[in-house]
Amino acid sequence: YQRRVHGIITNQMSGEPGPPAEEYTLVTAANETVKSSRGYSGKGLATYPNGDKYDGEFKNGIREGKGKYIYASQDEYEGDFHENLKHGIGKMTYKPKGELKGVYYGYWENGQKHGEGVFTFPNKDIYSGMWKFGKKDGKGTFIFEETKMKYVGIWSDGNFVQGKWILPNGTFFEGNFEGNQPKGKGKWVFKKKDVSYGEYIQTIEAGATEAQKTIKLEWKTCSGMEQHIIFTVIE
Repeated sequence: YQRRVHGIITNQMSGEPGPPAEEYTLVTAANETVKSSRGYSGKGLATYPNGDKYDGEFKNGIREGKGKYIYASQDEYEGDFHENLKHGIGKMTYKPKGELKGVYYGYWENGQKHGEGVFTFPNKDIYSGMWKFGKKDGKGTFIFEETKMKYVGIWSDGNFVQGKWILPNGTFFEGNFEGNQPKGKGKWVFKKKDVSYGEYIQTIEAGATEAQKTIKLEWKTCSGMEQHIIFTVIE
C-alpha cells in the first residue's frame, strides 16, 4: 500500500526507499541548497540522512523521470522513476560493500523487477526472460556459464517448472521440473533424433548443514532402465 508524507508518496509493500519525512539536503539545478525536495520540479541532487543519494529529475517534490539512485550499501540504480519508485526501464547493480552480486537491466514496476529483463550473476550465469513482482516468472532462458547448459521454458515464482534442459552438444531433456531439477515424465532427445521416454524421480537427502541438501535424480525409462544422477543444491 502507499502512504503520503508531506506530499511525498512512499510504497510500504516494496520496501522501496522514498525521501524521508525529516529534513535532508537537496542541491537544485540553480545550485541552491535546500532542506528538502518538497514542491521542487527539475533536476537535483538529494542526499538523505541514511547515506543514500539521488541525482536526477523531480516533479512536485518526488522522483519522477530519469535519475540515478546510489544506496549507502553501494548498490546503484540508473533509469526511470515514477512516484519515487523504480518504474520503467533501468539498470540495477547489486554490489553491497563494493562486492558485485549481480546486474539487472530491464523493466520495473512499482520498485520491483517486472516484465522483460536480463540478470547477469557474478559467475557470469545469465537469465533472460520475464519477471513478475521481483521473481523470474513466465518464458525465460537461463544459461550456465561454466557448463554451457541451458534451461529454456517456463518459470514460476522464481523457479524453472517446465521446458528443456539443453546440453552443449544439442541433446536435451524436455519435461517438468521441481526445485529447478527435472521431475516426473519427460523425454531425452539425442543428436541423431533418438528419443528416450521415461520419468525422473527425485530423492532429497540432508546435507552437511541445513542450508545444503543433495538431490538424487533417478531416470527410469519405459523399458525399465535406470540412471542415477546426483546434484548438490545450495539454497
